[in-house]
Parts: sequence; structure tokens; C-alpha cells
Amino acid sequence: MDQSLPKAYKLCSLKKIELLHTRGQVIKVYPLRILYLLEPVDVQQSDQVPFQVLFSAPKRRFKHAHDRNYIKRLLREVLRKNKTNLLTHLQQINKQLLFSITFVADERPTYTFLEQKLSKALDQLIKEINP
Repeated sequence: MDQSLPKAYKLCSLKKIELLHTRGQVIKVYPLRILYLLEPVDVQQSDQVPFQVLFSAPKRRFKHAHDRNYIKRLLREVLRKNKTNLLTHLQQINKQLLFSITFVADERPTYTFLEQKLSKALDQLIKEINP
């Protein structure tokens, strides 16, 4: 399967981000906090992707921009490698998922630690969105 994460998968629309923060549901798998919203697929848009994601690391916990950028880069890489289960599940139920991943710990993570936690969080997310 394709292991890329192109720009179409990034959640950039301010309307969708606001909608996510007002009506979204939360899953916490320390050190990650996932806020998600399930939407029906819009049939008029043929180029629509199964999910859109927003990555964040709070400035309150990480004062230096290079630390926040490092964490977001790791999150993107781990999601890129482990997105296949989520993609297949979303295509089966014919829904689009908007979600944000926020790193909430105080220390810089390693790749292997973040990979374990994000795969566990994605499994829990798939269980939550089951119809």
C-alpha cells in the first residue's frame, strides 16, 4: 500500500477545525490526545481523502520551536507508516474522519515510543468509530 501522506490529508480548513473542536470527541492515550469527528462522505467531491489530520505540540510545554517541530515531524512519520488499518476501516464504513493529534507529555519522545503509543491510539480510534 502507498505509504505517503500528501497535502490533501492535512486538515487546513478553519471551518473544519472549528467544527472539530466544537463537536469532536476525545480519546486519551498518554502521551497523545486525539480529538476526532466522523462525517459522511461528500459524493460531489471525487478527490476527497478518507481522513484529514492536524498535528500539534503545545507551546506551553515546549518553549523552543525546534522541539515542537521535531514532535510534529515524528507524529507525521509514524502516522504515514501506520495509516493502512485506519484507511481500510474508513473505506469499509464509507465515512470521512477529521482528527487532531496533540502531544501532551513534557519530555521529547523517541520514535519507537511514539510509534507504540500512536498505533495503540489508532486501534482505539478504530474501535470507537465502529458503527
